[in-house]
Amino acid sequence: MAISSTQIGTTATTIYTSTNNTATTVIFFCNTTGSAATLTTHVVPSGGSVSDTNAIIKNLTIPANDTYIMNAEKLVLANLDTIQCLSGTASAISASVSYVGI
Repeated sequence: MAISSTQIGTTATTIYTSTNNTATTVIFFCNTTGSAATLTTHVVPSGGSVSDTNAIIKNLTIPANDTYIMNAEKLVLANLDTIQCLSGTASAISASVSYVGI
């Protein structure tokens, strides 16, 4: 198992790129600011781009100094698939992805 951590920007930010076939075990989205911030998350196939058709979270509000944990279901990703996120507030949300090769 491995971990990848990234600060999310206001434009699509890649928080994880799959190498070979992988599965996420959990993703933490931590709002490190004193104000609420919104989060949008996309699972993008290799060679694709961010669009409403691959959004899995859309404008989720994470309260100030709180964490949203995505662990209800694993995401199985093929080689070079990406998880990309954006926030309504620059540098407000950090993402930590735990993943395992399959």
